[in-house]
Amino acid sequence: MTENRTETFEEKMESLEKIVRQLDEDEVSLEESLKLYQRGVELSSECDKILKDAELKVESLNRKDDGDE
Repeated sequence: MTENRTETFEEKMESLEKIVRQLDEDEVSLEESLKLYQRGVELSSECDKILKDAELKVESLNRKDDGDE
């Protein structure tokens, strides 16, 4: 049975760092490099969305705090 859960931001970043290390190696084939690059772009996009969502939450909390004063 497989575990069905979403990766955390930190896990996504770790995966992205691993991909960068793999792409830096000379032994990776062109086909594998393209697959790794594609996954890296996906992870980068997912991390960017997580960060933007977090930023919006912080801004929202700050606005609420400003309104309470």
